[in-house]
Amino acid sequence: MRVNKIHKNKWLPIFLGLAVTVGCLWYSVKDVNWNDIRTSFADARYDTIPLYLLALVVFFWLKAIRWSWLLRPVKQISAKQVINPMMVGFMGNNVLPAHLGELFRIFLLGRQQKIPAAAVFTSVAIERVLDVFAVLVLVGVGLLGVRDIPESMQTAFQGVGVIAIVAVILLSAGLIWLEQALRLAVGLIHRLPISEGKQEKLIDLVNHAAAGTSALRQGRLLIALIVNSLLQWSCNCLMIYISLRSFGINIPFSATLILLGVLVFAVTIPSTPGFFGLIQAAFVGTLELFSVSEGSAFAASIYYHLLQYVVVTAVGLICLTRSGFSLSQIQRESEQSSNQEPKDETLIDVTSQST
Repeated sequence: MRVNKIHKNKWLPIFLGLAVTVGCLWYSVKDVNWNDIRTSFADARYDTIPLYLLALVVFFWLKAIRWSWLLRPVKQISAKQVINPMMVGFMGNNVLPAHLGELFRIFLLGRQQKIPAAAVFTSVAIERVLDVFAVLVLVGVGLLGVRDIPESMQTAFQGVGVIAIVAVILLSAGLIWLEQALRLAVGLIHRLPISEGKQEKLIDLVNHAAAGTSALRQGRLLIALIVNSLLQWSCNCLMIYISLRSFGINIPFSATLILLGVLVFAVTIPSTPGFFGLIQAAFVGTLELFSVSEGSAFAASIYYHLLQYVVVTAVGLICLTRSGFSLSQIQRESEQSSNQEPKDETLIDVTSQST
């Protein structure tokens, strides 16, 4: 009975993701004139591919730099050293469900650089906060430059903005009173009805996770992280703009900022690996507001999506080969390591990392 339940729990997210993808693809093509799509691809400018790939390289290089900065309080690592695990992670998101690639890059970097997984996990979580902040800033600029945006879309962005502000406030409060929060957490752990060994394991996790937030307590580094995040997503916006212009779609650059916001939040919805359907629906639905035909929007979305998908997946597979692991091996060993007792690792004094 228990085996059947586990089996169902394993396949349910897959079926739901498949349903989301199929639904989004249907929405994207239900009113499409396929002759328009063929014409769009026939008339498209493919000489823009080198510029697109340059923006893609800069985008991921900035990501690697930011990740190395976030890990600086834990261990000095160069951007070059984090590239391989990072690209394996993004490749994993393209070929595996449930964003498993994020867990894989945490495992790989922790294993290769001898960094506690909790600290690496915290750095990835902070990345997401910085991403949301940067995207919302760019969307805000876009909203200032574009008129006649549906009230429902503005309300949605405002709602996400409120959630982001609350998250930033909570994170800031945690950083300000980090020492007190750690003492409280340790006190609560000691009161748990579990063995002393498990209590020490939880305390280790809390300390390492707290160490991962230390980068945000350094003023100059925090500013650099924010600037880096804005540059990253500006590069992604440039890739969108190049894709649109390649297919003869001429809309204000500020409109691409809004499309960026829709894209980023669309891919957070559970779907099949690679976000197929979600990206197409975001392009078609958003560009409809600017009187762009469904066929042209769909064609541009394929250009934008497949170039990234093919390049990132190929580079990730190369990095995976260099790592000496396979995807199944990473999954198996990451599950095993999460069940092991912590070994002798030096705790980091997070209260001494601020400037």
